[in-house]
Amino acid sequence: MKMALRLKTGSHIAETSSKGNQEKWLENGRWYKLDLFGYEGLAETVTSALLAKTNVEKLGFRFVTYHMERMEVHRHIRNGCSSENFLRPGEEILTLADLFHKGVGPSWQSEVGNLPNLKSKIQWMVESTRRLTGLDRFGVYLTMLFEADMLFGNEDRHLNNIAVLRRGELFDYCPLFDFGAGLLSNVRDYPMEIAPRGLLRQLRAQPLNTTFPRQVHAAQALYGPQLQCSFTSQDVTFALAAPLDYYADRDRAYLRDRIETCIATQQKKLEQSY
Repeated sequence: MKMALRLKTGSHIAETSSKGNQEKWLENGRWYKLDLFGYEGLAETVTSALLAKTNVEKLGFRFVTYHMERMEVHRHIRNGCSSENFLRPGEEILTLADLFHKGVGPSWQSEVGNLPNLKSKIQWMVESTRRLTGLDRFGVYLTMLFEADMLFGNEDRHLNNIAVLRRGELFDYCPLFDFGAGLLSNVRDYPMEIAPRGLLRQLRAQPLNTTFPRQVHAAQALYGPQLQCSFTSQDVTFALAAPLDYYADRDRAYLRDRIETCIATQQKKLEQSY
């Protein structure tokens, strides 16, 4: 497979996440992100391809579509991904961390921390967001997001990765984005030499720092199950085919097995939650 090489010589912005600094930048209406700890670009690309085979859009929401990229950055050839800038004119992203800090006050974390259980914490997040933005279906949205994170094993959903869109005094739902920490992509934390099923048992769901089933069950108990998947194991294999070509030939068979195992295992857990 012949790949276009994108040359980037300018300075980049090191965006901070809970997993570290991932270089990303906006250029000609597209965001570019580099792989950091493994195969984040592949995780983003495959996840968005499979989200297209769910009911996200039927529920009235959107998701970001990612594409693999090979780039020359700082005189090194790097893998990564790109996505269209989904912000419309005059629109900005407001994370829940910023929304709660500005709308509730600096003590909001203590307030949530004193709540007795997962259901009450999720309900607080939903009701506070609804009160501050007027987004009446935020409970449906958040449940769907938690289910998608469970499906793809994405444990990096801190409150800077949950957001709404703001245009002046109007608010809208943010497209689902940032699944790069899913599919066991961080090979520093989840080494390649360990069987994937063993690694999956170590995952912790954010933002509530619990297991994926517990977080999803708590949200579903409040707002009902939301995400429905129509993809098959053959769809997963097809979604993997082109992105795997960006990685070393010696790793491709193992990456395929690792990711297919991750999705099949997590999909079964999600189905059991309904």
